[in-house]
Amino acid sequence: MKKNTKGFTLIELLAVIVILAIIALIATPIVLGLIGKARKGAAEDSGYGLRKAAQLYYTTSLLDADTFTSITFTCNGTACTQDPAPASPAVAKTLDVDGTVPSAGSITIASNGTITATNVEINGFQCNIPSTGNVECDTSLSGWVTTSAS
Repeated sequence: MKKNTKGFTLIELLAVIVILAIIALIATPIVLGLIGKARKGAAEDSGYGLRKAAQLYYTTSLLDADTFTSITFTCNGTACTQDPAPASPAVAKTLDVDGTVPSAGSITIASNGTITATNVEINGFQCNIPSTGNVECDTSLSGWVTTSAS
C-alpha cells in the first residue's frame, strides 16, 4: 500500500491555531493599551492648547484695550464661544484653540489674568490643568481645572 505524506495532520493544524490564539491573547491588550495612551496624550496636548489659547486671548486683549474685564467661554466640541453671548449687534468672541476643542466645559479669564476652567472634557477625558506643570487627563478626575495666565 502506498502512504500519502502530503499535507498536514489535524493535530498539526490544531497546534498552529492554538499558538496563534495565544499570540492574539497576548498582543491584543498591548495594542489596546497603546491606543488608550495615545488618546490620553492627545487629550493632554489639547489641554495645553486650551491653556495657551486663553493666555493668548488675555495678552492680546491687554494690548488692544486699556482695561480687561472677566470673560467666560463655553466649549461645545466645535468652538469655545463667549458665554453669555453679548447683546446684539456685538459678535460673540471665540478662543482660537490649537488641537481638539473640548466637547464640554467652560473657561473663565479673570481681569487679573487668572484662568479657571470647569468640567473640561476632551476626547472623553476629564482634564486637569494646574496653574503650573503638566496637564493631566483621566476618566476619573472631577473635571475642574484652574490655570494662570503667567
